[in-house]
Amino acid sequence: MQTIKSISISNGVPASAYPLAAVVFVAMLKDAFEDYKRNKSDNEENFKATKVYRHSTNSFEDVIWKDLKPGNIVKVSEDEAIPADLCLLGSSDSKGTLYIETKNLDGETNLKNKYVHKDINGKFG
Repeated sequence: MQTIKSISISNGVPASAYPLAAVVFVAMLKDAFEDYKRNKSDNEENFKATKVYRHSTNSFEDVIWKDLKPGNIVKVSEDEAIPADLCLLGSSDSKGTLYIETKNLDGETNLKNKYVHKDINGKFG
């Protein structure tokens, strides 16, 4: 609108174009830096190791998180981060109770109770 002389107060010169371009450029740089940090963080997470059960060797082997597939049986130990959404098949507790801290997901630091179904607890551990 500033380039139309008849309605412009700046005589047809786009006076706000340079400040606007500077603001957009700074925002682009900030977003690029945040994307770089997010990518670096994702790569660090994806290369953590976890234990996955292998039928061929009848044992748990170390596998990096990015190589997990649906249907893998994952062994999670105490104070270990959980690599994905999991269905609980067993717990070291005889009642099948376990406690999960979900602060990375919802910001709450209190422990959440989760239960293994009584019919399957202990059959896979």
